[in-house]
Amino acid sequence: MQLLAPLIALLGLAATVEVDATGTHRGSFQTLAQGVGKLSASTTPQTIFVYPGVYREQVIVPKLNGPLILQGYTCDAMVYTSNQVTITQAKAQKDIPASIINNRNDLTTTLLLKSDNVKVYNLNVANTAGDVGQAIAVKADGANYGFYACKFTGYQDTLYANKGPSVYAKSYISGTVDFVFGLYAQAWFETCDIVSIGKGCIAANDRDSATNPSRYVFNNARVTGTGGVGTAYLGRPWKPFSRVVWQNSDLSNVINPEAWQIWTKDDSVANVDFKEFNNRGLGAAVNKRVSFSGRLAKAVPITEILGANYKTQWWVDTKYL
Repeated sequence: MQLLAPLIALLGLAATVEVDATGTHRGSFQTLAQGVGKLSASTTPQTIFVYPGVYREQVIVPKLNGPLILQGYTCDAMVYTSNQVTITQAKAQKDIPASIINNRNDLTTTLLLKSDNVKVYNLNVANTAGDVGQAIAVKADGANYGFYACKFTGYQDTLYANKGPSVYAKSYISGTVDFVFGLYAQAWFETCDIVSIGKGCIAANDRDSATNPSRYVFNNARVTGTGGVGTAYLGRPWKPFSRVVWQNSDLSNVINPEAWQIWTKDDSVANVDFKEFNNRGLGAAVNKRVSFSGRLAKAVPITEILGANYKTQWWVDTKYL
C-alpha cells in the first residue's frame, strides 16, 4: 500500500510524535493521550501521526504554543472511507457525577481540542454512548481548525463546533439530536456527508446575540438518513440569534418538508436566520418550509466565513475545498 504525499511529508517532519496501539514501531506511544503528552513547548508546527488501530480513550489537546497536525493512517488522504484510525469511547452526561456542575460536556468528549491552529486528517472519532443524552465525539474549542476527510459518529451532540473560524471538508458527520452545535464558531462545511440516524435536528447553532459572529454554512453537502422519510430537520435555534445556511446541497427525503424546528413553543424566532439556496433532492422543496426560514438570492461565499485571505491560512488546506 502507498501513502499519499501529504502523509509522507508529515512523517518526514522532525517534530513528529508517532502513536501505535500495537507498540510495534520503535519510539512510538500506544495511546494518543501519551502522544499529546510528549508534544513540546515549540512555537513551530508539530505532528502526531497515528498508525492503524482502534484507540479506546478520551483525548484532550491542551493549549499549545504552536500549530498541530493530527494525522491518521490512510492509503487515500482525500476520502474518509480509507481511514484506518478510530478513536472511540462511550461516556455521556449521565455518567458524570451530579456533583460536577461545570464543563460536563467536555467530560463526555472523545476528542477535545483546546489549542488554536489545528489540522486534523483522516481520523474517525466516535462516541458510542447511544440514545442516553448528550455525548460528544469532537469539540473544537479554540480557533482556526481544519478537519479533512474525517468521520465523526455519535447520537446526540456529535460535533461541538464551538469557537473560532473552522472548516470541515470531505468529512462524514452522523447523529440524531442537534448533532452539529456550538456557540461562537464560524464554520464552513464543504462537501460533507451528513447522516441522520433517527428523529431529530442536524444543526443547533447557539448564536446568542446580534454581535456574535457565529454562523454555520453547509455547502455541497449530501444529507441522508436511516430514520425514515421526514424524520430529520436541517436545524433549530438553540439561542434566539441562531444562524445557519444550507446551500448547493443534496437533501434526501429524510428531511422533513418544514425543514426547521423551534426550540420550545415559548422561544421567539424573530431574530433567527435560517436560509437555503440552490438545494436539490427530494427534501429540497421549499413550498412547505416554516415561516421563520427563508431563501437566499445567491450563495454565501466562503470568504464570509473563513476570511478574504483564507487560502493563505496555515490551517486551511485548499486541496479539500
